[in-house]
Amino acid sequence: MTVGADPAVAAHDLPDQAGYGGRAVRGLTYLGRLFDLGPGFAAAARDAVAVLFGGWAQRISRGIDEPEAARGRAPFEFSLVLGDRVPGVRIFFRPLSPEGPTTANASWEQGWRTLRALEDSGVASLTRARGVRDLFAPRSDQAAFGMCVAATVRASGVAGPKVYFDTLASGADANRRVIGAAMERLGHGAAWRWLQRHDPEGMARPMPAFFALDLHDSPQARIKFYTTVDERSGDALQDRVGRLSPAARRGAADLLEALSTDGSASLAAPGTRPTLCWNMTEGDRPADAALYLPFRSHTPSGREALDRLRPFVRPEHLHRLTRLVTDAAQGRERAHRDEEPVNPFHWAAAKLNRSALGPLSLYVSAELVDRASGAGT
Repeated sequence: MTVGADPAVAAHDLPDQAGYGGRAVRGLTYLGRLFDLGPGFAAAARDAVAVLFGGWAQRISRGIDEPEAARGRAPFEFSLVLGDRVPGVRIFFRPLSPEGPTTANASWEQGWRTLRALEDSGVASLTRARGVRDLFAPRSDQAAFGMCVAATVRASGVAGPKVYFDTLASGADANRRVIGAAMERLGHGAAWRWLQRHDPEGMARPMPAFFALDLHDSPQARIKFYTTVDERSGDALQDRVGRLSPAARRGAADLLEALSTDGSASLAAPGTRPTLCWNMTEGDRPADAALYLPFRSHTPSGREALDRLRPFVRPEHLHRLTRLVTDAAQGRERAHRDEEPVNPFHWAAAKLNRSALGPLSLYVSAELVDRASGAGT
């Protein structure tokens, strides 16, 4: 079992249980097999879930104070990072309490247990996370989630962990103050002031409420936070991100045209809004910006989604994404199998401040991977 895992959760037990841990292992194993990530990947997935989920892997419901519509969903999702020859398979999750309701405080406490296990395993440094811990500890009834964690799973083990802190920890009225204080402590005060001057729209309402840290101490370690795209035209969005660079302006335009059936006109449609994420590393301004599009909303058809991805992903990756779309469609109830396959990727994202679009990251729910893995076995 992976060093740092909860001894009450044996990795070899996870695939057979009905709980979230078993579902996560089965989903990761399917994705590892789909992308041919090596014979050791299945065992690595079991070990990774044992250390990441810790004492709540056996849970079968979230037990959280969220709207009824959210309670049936798993507290994790998967993403595929498709820039390299070997794709990255990531899992993003909200830690649950081992038993009982998962309040923001309970998620916060369990999340720190996970972070310390990652530190003990030698794959994370918590220096920066501890430096802002007091700012993000839940203290308001408006706190949204407490903490989320993400990591890449490889045949060699867990890599690239990130922590996502809740900027509503002190309430909605304080989230800008909390973000600004964290940026100052982490040495990015100049970039924060640049954003206040150049992105007043985003700073007026920095939602969703994520403030993310890469859990390593190199100069490339990123600080990220997210803002909603309220702009209803491509020109308005391009003007906003173009304050970072002409490349970012082009990247936003290219991503909208590439992945949306209606191009930039999709911004005028109702429904889920895109998200803009500012990335800070070094310097007096953001190093990059990433645009997250609600890909399924903008391109509902699975077949059209694959066509739109074709110019931006390697042929071998496209072949495997096609299999995922097919498996997800075949995993539906028999009465619906003749319907048009849906686009399983609810989000697609790319960094903008570069000469060419990409690499892409695609996000898929645990439920759709469940469906695909059932058809693909």
